[in-house]
Amino acid sequence: MLLKKYRIRQLLFGSFFLFIVLLLFIIIYVSYQYSVSGLLQTTNEYQESQLKLMSDDLTSKIGTFEDYSVVLSRQKNFRDMLADQHWFTSSTSPVTQDFSNIIYSIPAIHSIEIYLTSPPIDNIQYPVRYHDLSVIEDESWYTSIQDISSAWLGPRQVEMVGGETSVISYGRKINTSRGELQSVIIINLDPYTVQGWLFGYSEGGRISLLNQNGVTLASTSEIELDEKVYSKLEKAKEEMDEGEATFQIRHDGQYIVATSIKPVNWTLMEMTPYEQIIAPSREMMKFLILIGVFALLIAFVYTLLLTRSFTKPILHLANVMKRYEVTQPIPRFPKDYNNEFGQLFNGFQDLMNRSKVLYESLDEQNKRQREAEIKALQANINPHFLYNTLDQLNWIAIERGDHDMSKMLELLGKMLRIGLSKGASIITIENELNYLEYYLQLQKIQLEDQLDYEMNVSDQVRYYLIPKLTLQPFVENAIIHGFQDGRKGYITIDIQEHDDHITLQIVDNGIGLVNKPVKHERLPTGGYGIRNVRERLDVYYGDEANVFVKNRDQGGVIVTIQLPKQKDEDGQIHGTS
Repeated sequence: MLLKKYRIRQLLFGSFFLFIVLLLFIIIYVSYQYSVSGLLQTTNEYQESQLKLMSDDLTSKIGTFEDYSVVLSRQKNFRDMLADQHWFTSSTSPVTQDFSNIIYSIPAIHSIEIYLTSPPIDNIQYPVRYHDLSVIEDESWYTSIQDISSAWLGPRQVEMVGGETSVISYGRKINTSRGELQSVIIINLDPYTVQGWLFGYSEGGRISLLNQNGVTLASTSEIELDEKVYSKLEKAKEEMDEGEATFQIRHDGQYIVATSIKPVNWTLMEMTPYEQIIAPSREMMKFLILIGVFALLIAFVYTLLLTRSFTKPILHLANVMKRYEVTQPIPRFPKDYNNEFGQLFNGFQDLMNRSKVLYESLDEQNKRQREAEIKALQANINPHFLYNTLDQLNWIAIERGDHDMSKMLELLGKMLRIGLSKGASIITIENELNYLEYYLQLQKIQLEDQLDYEMNVSDQVRYYLIPKLTLQPFVENAIIHGFQDGRKGYITIDIQEHDDHITLQIVDNGIGLVNKPVKHERLPTGGYGIRNVRERLDVYYGDEANVFVKNRDQGGVIVTIQLPKQKDEDGQIHGTS
């Protein structure tokens, strides 16, 4: 983890500075997106309102031309001509004159075309032209009007005196009373007139007018619309909720707002480059980035100073902890910190003071231990001296024929070997029993066979460990105090193994425990020896060891010692060499 790998100053500075960078980035990004969204919404609302007005105006103008077609179809001379078409054989007929006057009076009308069964022979008069009704089904636009009485036919090319000219046509059928097609009147609008209408709505806008087939009728720009745009417009129109008049799409970097002119199913739309809409937002973003860079410079310096100030006491404490040694004088910490840093400084200084005291205590203890070790090394000379001295005394006793003395010296030497045990405090039960055996034999010689003993010990428990000289003080106490009336003494030592402990019992047939006043002078191997055993067992085993001393019903004392099992793993007898 980063917290475990890098220094705290680097982590604090890096994380805090990164947080500020991310915060500024989020602020700039959200501000930019919010600004773009606001500009798009404002543009959309403005263009929707403008298109609604334009749509209403175009609907009115388109309706006017539809009304013109009705007026023309009901004109008296035209009706007379339909009643007797052979009478109107010249293109200079009253119908031509009447229709021409209408065309001249309405600038938006480019020309009028009339389809008759018997059109005039002279058919070159501009701007009214006649065509034979028999060829109408061959016209590409006829499908638009075939099943209805009138319709807008879209953009067309018409042959005039000056050549082909582009027009926007509206056609109306005239049927007989029996429903037979009698004539068709087509009013051709000048596309530039329609384009002039669009320019009148917006001077710099890109406005286009599309018919129901997606064909551009007029436009204020030279942008050519492909089929993809029309497909998107139709899809958006289909997805409009009922009651909505406008819809929006985006295509090739253009933001398009459109509205449907429902009477004729035309589409009026306005295109605005997306970059043009969001240009203010981009400028604002550049300004915010400049402010952000300046803020980051300030934040960098501030974060660096703050991090240094915050980590300075921590690094100071870490350096002291790293370099401090107990043998050195205790370093001093700043006293002007009243916060958590001050608590850390005071706590560590207290810890150093306690460590100093503890170190001095341990140093003093080590000195005493070294002194004891030196004394022990010096004492190691004494056992060899004692062994040699006892050996010489033994030979002297043998030479003089004093066998009891020789035996006693031999037993004393063996006891001395086990008692020293190379300085070990824990020995096996077997060594403890050997020591006790030598002691009892020595006492038996001294008491002239007034003492007898018995040891009941199984081989399984001989290799368990026991503190040295645990049994001897109790046996000695029984000999000194239990048999003082001159009776023949008998001592039984019984050791049993249980599931989780060992029981050692010492039973004698002495006078038993007698309540006597406590004397200040005690034998060194009497009460003090037993108390020493109790204290040592408590040190080694705690509550796991118990010593019980009580009188027997048959007379004498029974001592019961319970010890936890602790076996010598290598199975060797310790301390006999």
